[in-house]
Amino acid sequence: MREAKVSAIIILLLGYTTFSMFRLSLGVAIPDIMVELSIDELRAGILYSTPLWSSAVLLTPAGYLGDRFNKKSILLLGYLLLGLGVMGLALSSSYSTTFAFLLLAGVGGGILVPSYYTLVGESLKNVRGFAIGLAAGVYYMGGLIGSTLVGFFVSLHRWRGAYLVIGVMILCMFILQLIFLKRTLTADPVGSRLLFFNLLKIRNIAVSAGGIFLGSVAMFAAAAWLPTFFITAIRLDAATAGLLLGFFFLARVIGSITLGALSDIFGRRTLITFSGFATALITLPLLLTSYTFYAAVAYTISYGFFASPFWSLFVTIPQESVNRELVSSVTGLTQTFGLLGSAVGPIIAGALITRCGLTLALTFTMTLTTFTLGFLSLALKEKKPKTVRK
Repeated sequence: MREAKVSAIIILLLGYTTFSMFRLSLGVAIPDIMVELSIDELRAGILYSTPLWSSAVLLTPAGYLGDRFNKKSILLLGYLLLGLGVMGLALSSSYSTTFAFLLLAGVGGGILVPSYYTLVGESLKNVRGFAIGLAAGVYYMGGLIGSTLVGFFVSLHRWRGAYLVIGVMILCMFILQLIFLKRTLTADPVGSRLLFFNLLKIRNIAVSAGGIFLGSVAMFAAAAWLPTFFITAIRLDAATAGLLLGFFFLARVIGSITLGALSDIFGRRTLITFSGFATALITLPLLLTSYTFYAAVAYTISYGFFASPFWSLFVTIPQESVNRELVSSVTGLTQTFGLLGSAVGPIIAGALITRCGLTLALTFTMTLTTFTLGFLSLALKEKKPKTVRK
């Protein structure tokens, strides 16, 4: 039985890797998609944001459905829709069909995410910080793999081939999860009603929702604009700037797992507060001083490492603040705020750049947000799960 449980957890993690291979690689393919479909930057931006917004809309209801029905069934439905959406993207022939299939893929992603984090967290609840950190870490690893794969196909002017490969991988993981999750990681459905406003009345959940929003603003502002900063302010070439962004994501993989595990020992609030303030301090020399390539590597890795746990810990804390029957609901609710932050972060940074320049804009969206995150986390109170009034 233990071996079956381990196999199921591995399949869950591998499945989520294929999801992030799609989610974090689309920007690499956008230039070729623009050329092939003969669209401008505005319509390309709409395509890029479509799966993000469709996921954001569904995260909270999907969490509720995971608690109301069977989490495994909701997870599998999400992977099926995701796989069909990515396969359709690879075969689409017009702007409207590309938009529709990206929308479908985003719907699938929004449905699967809360159940995924719930099942991983419940499977290793004695070390939940490590478990959720690992669950988040494989997301960034999938981004590295997916971006590399799509970049290879784009260099051959065959971007559709990349998403055909990713789509097949997602559907294969759907089949494997259908088999391996059949009798393991059981999570009984609970027929309960709840008002999401009642969840937000709990201090830990409200603080976590604000914290994950701020952390997502900072992360995606950095992901979108740090390469431009390295090119224009530090005078690095585009290839080197891309390499530094890769180091950033790799550091997030290591940091999510490491700091998540440490939170099981030293406490969630201690780790998230420390990492928030440490991240803010690191961004100061990163943004406000001149340095060599090797110093840029050190700053970028340090920034990615200490910025990594905000997502996993701000998901873990709400899960530990409610009873088991509401874990999926609170996971979806919290992650909705995270996804909204990721959607508006690059936009806020872009708007500030036009008004006050790149360096000051990133200081606001990276330094100020992570400092505020660290300060806000002082309001967290680690405690045993409590009953939420329905």
